[in-house]
Amino acid sequence: MDVLSYYLETYEACRKAFVTYKKQLKARFRQFQFETLEIPKDGGEVDTYFLGQKKEPARRIVVMSSGIHGIEGFAGSAFQRRWIEEYLLDEKSHFKLPKNVDFLLIHGINAHGFKNQLRVNERNVDLNRNFALKREKLHKKFKNKNYRKIQTFLNPGTPFTNYLLEYSLFVIRFLGVVARFGAKYVMDAAVNGQYEFPKGIYYGGRKPEPVVRRLRKFFKKVLKPYDQILVLDFHTGYGERNGLSLMQNAPAGSKEDKNLRKVFGDFGLLLNEGEEDFYRTSGDFTDFFGKIFNKEKDFFPITVELGTNGNMSLTGALKGSFLMISENRIRFKGSKSESSANRIKEEFREMFYPSREDWRLAAMDHVFGILPETITRFSKV
Repeated sequence: MDVLSYYLETYEACRKAFVTYKKQLKARFRQFQFETLEIPKDGGEVDTYFLGQKKEPARRIVVMSSGIHGIEGFAGSAFQRRWIEEYLLDEKSHFKLPKNVDFLLIHGINAHGFKNQLRVNERNVDLNRNFALKREKLHKKFKNKNYRKIQTFLNPGTPFTNYLLEYSLFVIRFLGVVARFGAKYVMDAAVNGQYEFPKGIYYGGRKPEPVVRRLRKFFKKVLKPYDQILVLDFHTGYGERNGLSLMQNAPAGSKEDKNLRKVFGDFGLLLNEGEEDFYRTSGDFTDFFGKIFNKEKDFFPITVELGTNGNMSLTGALKGSFLMISENRIRFKGSKSESSANRIKEEFREMFYPSREDWRLAAMDHVFGILPETITRFSKV
């Protein structure tokens, strides 16, 4: 099958394709469960497959998730469906599926964002800044003072006007902010997440969103029998053009950090504190499992990030920041130019789901260049 055919163009098409594997997977695996999680308060539905080769749960399980950042779910869905079709179902595959590993696939966690081609959910919440337990009270615990200092730059208070004019003005403002505070300061201030400005970019919410609460109950039930849990959370946008970054949120030297290095260490792709491109987020999905189960289990949580337009360069950072800020601005403040608003929407989609064939092929090569070996290594830890 041509790998490009896994890339689909609507949420509905991705979801329909994902659920069509039910009969085949049920026939292939001794343990099979398909469950659709209904999310309250207009959160949509999240489809899941639980798969095991033996009658009883194995000690290890791999969790593959897509669509936490809505629009990024297009690529994540493609990776999940190729994994199902060519590795889980194809018994003639060159890859030998370890019998001591079960699988949990979670499709389209942010259904609203996926369907409407947004990164955020129906309440402008960046879910990857929202995965926390209620008692954590992130909005009180985590104060992003750096964000507050530059929030008028990040969240303009007037309607969008003309694309070329706005971009020219943005470049001047961007360079001014970077000259004053430094590039690392500006990046960290934005992407670390904030809990103070509900209409701002990277807003993490005031409390756990309904999908977070629903997944917490689901994970406590499904993952309870397992001692070791590998989490592969698919994302797009950040990193070198057409590149791959494996990103963790665990502190250097921690048990999770050591676990991850056993599986990914020699790939030469793992970012960590002290490296120039590293940034830490609060309320991250990959941290959520440790919060639910505390120290009961061994976790191997990683974010699989596929770079698109190359936001590590100055020009890439400029364009990426402009699109993030402008898309949010248009949703809340409107635009005086419909054509300019449409252009922002189109370029925003391209930033997270490029239509370029070279990117789509490179993304598949990156993911499936490491995925089979990752599963094999995990099965032997």
